[in-house]
Amino acid sequence: MEEGIQILTYNEVLEAIQNQVNHLLIGNGFNYGLGINTGYKSIFKKMIENNRGLYIEATSLVEQCNYDLEIFIAKLEEDIAHDNSFLRKYVRNKIKIDFMQAVHEIVKAEIKTIYAEKNEGIYILLQNFTNYFSLNYDSFLYLLLLKYKPIQNDLNNGIVFQPSIKFIEEDMDKRQNSIYSEIKNARLKGELEINVGDKSNSLKKSLSLLTRVHFSTEVKEYSKTNKKGWKTRDIDKVVKSIFEEEARNRLLNKVDDGSKQLRIFGDEYEFIFDTNSKTQNLFFLHGAFHIYKDGERVKKITQHSDKALYERLEDILNNEEQDVVCVFQQNDKIDVIFQNEYLLNCYNKLSGLTGNMVIIGSSLAENDNHIFEQINNSKIDVVYISILAKEIEKISELAKTKFPSKKIYFFDAESISYELPNEVKKEKE
Repeated sequence: MEEGIQILTYNEVLEAIQNQVNHLLIGNGFNYGLGINTGYKSIFKKMIENNRGLYIEATSLVEQCNYDLEIFIAKLEEDIAHDNSFLRKYVRNKIKIDFMQAVHEIVKAEIKTIYAEKNEGIYILLQNFTNYFSLNYDSFLYLLLLKYKPIQNDLNNGIVFQPSIKFIEEDMDKRQNSIYSEIKNARLKGELEINVGDKSNSLKKSLSLLTRVHFSTEVKEYSKTNKKGWKTRDIDKVVKSIFEEEARNRLLNKVDDGSKQLRIFGDEYEFIFDTNSKTQNLFFLHGAFHIYKDGERVKKITQHSDKALYERLEDILNNEEQDVVCVFQQNDKIDVIFQNEYLLNCYNKLSGLTGNMVIIGSSLAENDNHIFEQINNSKIDVVYISILAKEIEKISELAKTKFPSKKIYFFDAESISYELPNEVKKEKE
C-alpha cells in the first residue's frame, strides 16, 4: 500500500456522507459488485454464444480494437466498397443489435441477484444521494432504482424488463398471490384493538405500526378466527414480501429520469425526455439502450417483452430519422455528447453540482476524462472513490490528476456490502 494513503471502509463513507448533499457516479465495477458482468469482454463472449460462433472468427480483431465497438465496426467497413452503403449499414446495424442483445441478456439473467438477501441493504447506499449518474450503457441502474419506487409507479415506468411487482408475483405461487392483496390491505388500513379491563378503556393501534413478528402473529390469528385456512409458510412469505416492499418504498419516491408520458394519439402514449427538466436526477452520461432519438425528440422504449425490445431497436437502427442514444465508442465520446441534446444535458448537469461525489466501480479511465473534468470544474468539495487493494497506487495517482481541486478519499471496494446491518434485520423481524 502506498504510504500516506488512507483507505476508508464502505461503512465509514456512509457515515461521513450522512445528512449531506451527495451524488453517485457508477461504472461497470458497480454492476460487478452485484454479480452482473457487463464488461466488453463479457459482452463479446455472449455475442459469440448467441450467434453460434460467428464472432469467434473476429476475436483477434476485437482484441486489437481493445473491445471498442466503433473501432471494430470501422475495421470491418474498411473491407467494404465505399459505394456499397447497403452492406455498410447492414454490418453496422447487425453488430450493434447483437451487442445490445448480449448486454440485455447478461443483465436480465442476473437481475434477480439484487433481490437476494445479500443485497437487501443496497437502499441504505442509494438513499443518500440527490443525483445518480451512470457511465454504463445498460439500464441496470434504472432497474435498480425502480425496485425502490412504490409499486403503483413501477407499472407506469417500466422499460425493457418486467417491473418489480412481476418479480414479487413470480416468487409466490398462486396460493400466496391470492392472499397477498388481503394481507397488504390489512397492513395499510387495519387496526388492532387492545382492551384494558373493559371496552371503555380499549386502545386502537394501526397494523401498519406493528413489527414484522407482531404483524405476522396477528395475521395468523385473523386467519384462524375467520377460518381462512391460510398456511403458516404462505403467511410468512407474504408478510416478508410486504415488509421488504416497505423498506424499499421509504427510499426513492423522488427518482426522476427526466421522461414525461405524453399522449401521441388516441389511447397511445410515449415517454418523451424533457431536457429542460428541473426535477431530473437520474442521468445516463453515455446514453443507454432504452433511450432513442426520434427526429427532434428523445424518447424512452417502454415495451416489456424481449421480442418487442429487439423489434423496436431494429426499427430504430434501420430508420433514418431515429437512432439509439448510446455512445458505443470508447474514445472521442465528447464529440457524440455535443451532438445530442439528452447527452449534453446530462454532461452539463455535472458542472453545477455541490457537496460530495461518491464514485463506485470506475477505473478513472482516460476515455472518461470529459466526465471527470466536469466534476473537477464543479463546486463538489469531496470525492470518495472505491478502490481495489491491487490498484491503490495506480488509482490514487490517477485521482490526483483527475480531481486536482478536490479533497479525495478512497474506500476499500472489497469492504462494500449490501447486506442489511444486524440492527435493521432485527427491526424487520
